[in-house]
Amino acid sequence: MNTQNPRSWVIRFRLWGIPVSIHPVSWVVLALLGGVLGVDDGAGLTRVGVFVVAGMLTLLVHEFGHAPAGRCAGALVEGIEIAGLGGSTRYTMLPPGRAAYCLTVAAGPLASLLLGGVLGVCFGLQLENIWAGVQYAYLMPWMEVLPTQLQRELLMGLYTHEISPFLQQFYTVGMLICFWWSLFNLLPVFPLDGGKLLGSLLNNYLVPCVLGLLICGGLGIWALVAGSWFNVMILGYLAYINWQYFRVCRRPR
Repeated sequence: MNTQNPRSWVIRFRLWGIPVSIHPVSWVVLALLGGVLGVDDGAGLTRVGVFVVAGMLTLLVHEFGHAPAGRCAGALVEGIEIAGLGGSTRYTMLPPGRAAYCLTVAAGPLASLLLGGVLGVCFGLQLENIWAGVQYAYLMPWMEVLPTQLQRELLMGLYTHEISPFLQQFYTVGMLICFWWSLFNLLPVFPLDGGKLLGSLLNNYLVPCVLGLLICGGLGIWALVAGSWFNVMILGYLAYINWQYFRVCRRPR
């Protein structure tokens, strides 16, 4: 029987001399996060497609924040891999020194936030008001708690300028992903960047392990009450990883 090698489905390329691998399961996870299970029409499928494209772009930019920063800090970068729940930058040698390592770790979320600003600029160009687009990129998640006047100023451009629904959806979804994924990635939870940063800064990885278990447990209960089963599974998986780190950190040396 002629069976196709699963590795043939992996997308491979090089960018700035860095090998990149994108595994097919990552597209599936992004589609699930985008709500593909609840799609019942063409518009819903389009929304999921926009989410998948914006999500993959954010993951790549995030990892390309780590890799160049690591190179500048003295690390030897082996490659970037996008698989499962996210991406990872592999090193044959980590950056020397705690400050260099922290800079390399922090560069990923910062790159994602910068991408959100770039999308805001592009959105602002469509609205003929770049500053309004940038404000919208970073203030949109807090629209409900912003002063009414500021909300009006940010939303006026949406109603006074013509912009295609597809582009508006891409910019909006992309900016939200950049903001919330960066914020989530900075939580003190392993193997997220926030857990790595806190462990390195404290030179004690037991603290972020405990915090990771508490945070995953709290968010998991919230997701369970909200009926978000896929998020429950993600948080359960992260809690399991933190439990494994916790067990390793408690072993006598």
